[in-house]
Amino acid sequence: MNNRASWDEGTTKILLDLCIEQKKKNQFNWSDRCLTKLGWRNVYSSFRAQTGLQLGSKQLQNKLNNLRRQFLGWRALQNSSGLGHDTQTGGVSADATYWEQDQQDTQARSQSSSVKPPPFLNELFELFGHEPQDRGTLLTAGGIREATPSMGTEGNFVDLEQDPPC
Repeated sequence: MNNRASWDEGTTKILLDLCIEQKKKNQFNWSDRCLTKLGWRNVYSSFRAQTGLQLGSKQLQNKLNNLRRQFLGWRALQNSSGLGHDTQTGGVSADATYWEQDQQDTQARSQSSSVKPPPFLNELFELFGHEPQDRGTLLTAGGIREATPSMGTEGNFVDLEQDPPC
């Protein structure tokens, strides 16, 4: 068996779709941002059946891990302070001095791979993250109770113009 796999768009899409299917299918197939052993077993057999390729488990795992790293790196740049969003490319926009500093800080990364969104962005968001508009929907551990008054609600009116009691 060849140690290096040759991935094209079609086989990469099949791998991502199979992983998404396992994530959606059963809580026992996905655990904390990755497939469980059972989930991987299902992906291996389905991948071989759909593609006819006899790639090893490490080759599939390595491909998914590389895609995850690309996605998380791109997403971190999207959330970096002082960087803009290029609506034309979907990538990150910054002045040249930022990229010069970035290259000095991380010699391994090239500017072009840092800027461009990774392929299969929708699938990667489904597996490893949420869209930015999905943020802020978490509840506290105690939940929300009707009897909990908050400032300015009916029954607990607070005049914001008044000084708070000392």
